[in-house]
Amino acid sequence: MPFSMRVNKLDLNQLVVLDAVLTYRSVSKAAAHVHLTQPAVSASLGKLRQFFGDPILVQQGSGMAPTPFAETLVHPVRDLLVQAQALTHRRPGRDPADIQRRITLVASDYVQQVLLVSLLQRANKEAPGLSFEIRSISGYLNRELEQGDVDLVVSLASGIGDPTNSEIIFRDSWSCILCKENPSIGSEVSLAEYLSAGHVGVVLGSGRVPTLDQVAVDRLGLKRRLEVHVPSFFMVAPCVVGTERLGLIQTQLAKILSQKWPVRIIPVPFEIEEVVTAVQWHRYQAHDPAIQWIRQTLKHIANGLK
Repeated sequence: MPFSMRVNKLDLNQLVVLDAVLTYRSVSKAAAHVHLTQPAVSASLGKLRQFFGDPILVQQGSGMAPTPFAETLVHPVRDLLVQAQALTHRRPGRDPADIQRRITLVASDYVQQVLLVSLLQRANKEAPGLSFEIRSISGYLNRELEQGDVDLVVSLASGIGDPTNSEIIFRDSWSCILCKENPSIGSEVSLAEYLSAGHVGVVLGSGRVPTLDQVAVDRLGLKRRLEVHVPSFFMVAPCVVGTERLGLIQTQLAKILSQKWPVRIIPVPFEIEEVVTAVQWHRYQAHDPAIQWIRQTLKHIANGLK
């Protein structure tokens, strides 16, 4: 079949409009997203309605909603556009210095500090055409990667949705941190001393998802005396300074924070599962030069931390 911008009489350019209309459920918002006038989008929507024999969008209350048939188009249309976009990024042996690209990357605060700071520094020198949007893992939804709204996710390997499009890049241990001037504990802490001390604990979000350290403590049937709850591992170090409290955080993060705060790092007095970090990408972006460079650079950075 000869190539044409039309397939079965459908102009493929209109799929971009269809995707925007189904996403925003508004002609005006869809027009703004695809940088067309509202009359132009309305005209495209009319052609799409005629082609599919379906209203696509119908009035619902004060807004618009997709019809049941249009709902069945949401994922196939977005998947087709994501695949097409990924195809346009492919180049044979492309030098990272020549890539002009915006990357949206989702990661936890821990990953941002331990890995992404170095990634951004290297990108500035080796791939200056890359720009980055870094989003917090909090509130991230798997469909954002599937729909192409996010390029890469760097998170706990246990939270990765599709292992076939991901790889483990880093393993970290846990350490106790305490104020340098804490007189009650030396270079090591016994389990009895650990449990009798006050603690700074991390509670993510509303606390419904326990942190790995809390999972380990609960599994062993141990009870910590949590005197302070904080929303991030970054807050543990400043909250042990000037007190006799203990904190439990990832070892590489502890090393970074010990350069900023007067804290000591000592071993954890019980077994705790290591932190396994993985990077995940969309299945269509496995051969994207920018994605490949970021993956390789993240692994190189992680290897340097061992």
